[in-house]
Amino acid sequence: MNEKTILCAGGDLRFSYMCRSLSRRGRIYALGHDSISEVTALSSPEDMPCAADVLVLPMMSGGLNVSISGKEVSFARLTRCLEQGALVLGGRLSPEQKAYFESGGFACEDYFSRESLVVKNCLPTAEGALQIALNETADTVFDSKVLVLGFGRTAKCCARLFNSAGAHCTVCARRPEARADAFTQGFDSFHPVRLAARAGAFDIIINTVPALMLTDNVLTSVQKSALIIDLASAPGGTDFSSAKRLGIKAVHALALPAKTAPAAAGRLIAETIEEILDERG
Repeated sequence: MNEKTILCAGGDLRFSYMCRSLSRRGRIYALGHDSISEVTALSSPEDMPCAADVLVLPMMSGGLNVSISGKEVSFARLTRCLEQGALVLGGRLSPEQKAYFESGGFACEDYFSRESLVVKNCLPTAEGALQIALNETADTVFDSKVLVLGFGRTAKCCARLFNSAGAHCTVCARRPEARADAFTQGFDSFHPVRLAARAGAFDIIINTVPALMLTDNVLTSVQKSALIIDLASAPGGTDFSSAKRLGIKAVHALALPAKTAPAAAGRLIAETIEEILDERG
């Protein structure tokens, strides 16, 4: 196994754990993180003592910069630290960002588009949802009635975890095959057309669908004491203004792995990066 020189730029706490995990694959230099025994911290890209084989970027938004310790650092400064033909890895890279690196002769891949990482991230997301339920309700999760909207990867993990905690889980899913899948796993299920009629029976509602599911019409039938945990990407699947007006607690829980389990989230990113390095030889 060839030892790599890896430059990690920016990122949150999970990136610190990622750097530590990646140290088994080579020399790790980090911008925006403190030095630890396995990682060398840099104050600026110009402090990089040698050219890197791999550049690892955090979860990205738009633009040709990365935020490092509150400062915007251009991609141009980072690429000057790389070997010609180096590999650039980032999360949620835009077409513009990919095009920038590829036009400079660098290989580029979005690690967050990897199915293996998406599947693994479902577990800390589900655990984060359970933590919210424990913190934000006055009752136990045990024996509570939980409704899970959707039955994709994250929803399945949530249903299984809450069920293992003693909750009674029901699934609301549009596709017949998803409801059949829920049935084989022991969960009652129904079509969203019945959501308004049935929503009032639940103590906790977990939304994983990236579309407006909990409309004003649905929320008027939800118990005032219920808790809504919306895991869908912005803007979520809940009419939050209606929930507030009706006095229903609704939490839009984004990026839970980074918030509730940064160590695990960092290790999972590192494992995914190692998969990519192994595949590329």
